[in-house]
Amino acid sequence: MSSLNRREFVIAAGAAACACAVCGGAEELLAAPPAGGKIDVGTLADYATDMVSDKFLKAPNKLLVVRSGDRVYAMNGICTHKSCVVKVKDNAIKCPCHGSQFSSQGTVTAGPAKASLFRYKIEQNDKGRLVVDKSKQFGEKQWEDPASFVKVA
Repeated sequence: MSSLNRREFVIAAGAAACACAVCGGAEELLAAPPAGGKIDVGTLADYATDMVSDKFLKAPNKLLVVRSGDRVYAMNGICTHKSCVVKVKDNAIKCPCHGSQFSSQGTVTAGPAKASLFRYKIEQNDKGRLVVDKSKQFGEKQWEDPASFVKVA
């Protein structure tokens, strides 16, 4: 077996690291929902009080459903800093990777994240079910768009 010189070793190690990174991320790519995926998140009765629900946070959905006052909305469950999946504890939204924190509205309350979580289109269908459409996203300046929330009567 031939020995590697320093340059060949560094190249081989870099190639191996890249291969590991690609393979390690493959599960996330395969678990991602198709673009335009619609998700049934229940009924308004499932969100009777103010809350941040992480019921749909696991792959492939990665979203939070929030009841705040007279509105129910769905937010992306991925931190805007480095794309880690956030965690919810006592209605607080926190990134376990780098410590960012978000309000129940989705705005940053502690960095390093700088951008708010975006929201998805949500509507109540004719059967009374809440359906989230991940193909339509709303940034913070669009949160008053009627398609970004369902009004609770």
